[in-house]
Amino acid sequence: MGNPNILPLADRFNLVKQKQLTIRLHDHGLMRLIPIASEEYLFNQTHKIFFHSLINSIVYKGMFFDHFSQKSDDKHGPFLLNTIEPKDFTFVGNKKFKEEIIQLVSSPKWSCPPITKEKLTDVKDLLNHLVTDESQCYFLEKCLTFNSSSQEAIVYEHEWSHSLTSYYEYVIRDPERNKVFLLIITYE
Repeated sequence: MGNPNILPLADRFNLVKQKQLTIRLHDHGLMRLIPIASEEYLFNQTHKIFFHSLINSIVYKGMFFDHFSQKSDDKHGPFLLNTIEPKDFTFVGNKKFKEEIIQLVSSPKWSCPPITKEKLTDVKDLLNHLVTDESQCYFLEKCLTFNSSSQEAIVYEHEWSHSLTSYYEYVIRDPERNKVFLLIITYE
């Protein structure tokens, strides 16, 4: 019988998914902002403990398609959960983060219509509200391999990965609001 005083790290920080916001970029693209409330002391942890806790939490388990999400115990987006590690998240400065998102949603996508000026304004407004001086933004580097322009280079980790043409994930640590935000952009 296990020790009742030992909790997995993911449980210790009490990560709770809150109501998500979505912005339909166009018929084939969707931006999701998933706020996750947490205990204050999560934000004092090292990079490794912070991301280990997030990756192993119940709120991180799920597949994301363009039009819907589905809970899954062993998958996250187009990836198998056991292939994602804390070292896969690289720091991106706040200014660079905003610029990357604007560039990403504005750039042409194969077989996708361009984003409208109104939707681009919605994205900019969201970013201005989301990112504060205290925010720390990270990018999931595994997305680069998945989004490779050469279809032959893509290695699908599970049977539903092929439903997306592109997947982008950013994690924003916000110690000021005791929240973690997942910003996920999917294209089909």
